[in-house]
Amino acid sequence: MPFMRSSDSPDMKKLLLIWVIAGAALAGMAGCAQIKKPPAQARAAAVGAHFDQVGSIALYPGEPCTPQIMFDFHGVGSTVWLGASKYETKILTEAARNNRRVHISGKMAA
Repeated sequence: MPFMRSSDSPDMKKLLLIWVIAGAALAGMAGCAQIKKPPAQARAAAVGAHFDQVGSIALYPGEPCTPQIMFDFHGVGSTVWLGASKYETKILTEAARNNRRVHISGKMAA
């Protein structure tokens, strides 16, 4: 009867395969995890108030499954959360990716 090493046994190979699969699954889940950033300190503005500032824009670090893209506008001394139309979203997304300054003006909506 030939001598079997413990690493050659079928049970040991099955256990090793289970550990490799479990490790790969955990690594895959960790790669998809969202890093939670602290929310920016935004100040509420009165509805209907006029807004006119130049500043930088960034994609809002919110939920990835929302249907509308939101933006953080960083102006002089304030941060405003913005939602935009499809056309404006393309412009703001490009500005955020290229770290460009933008001029935002309009009235605050509810």
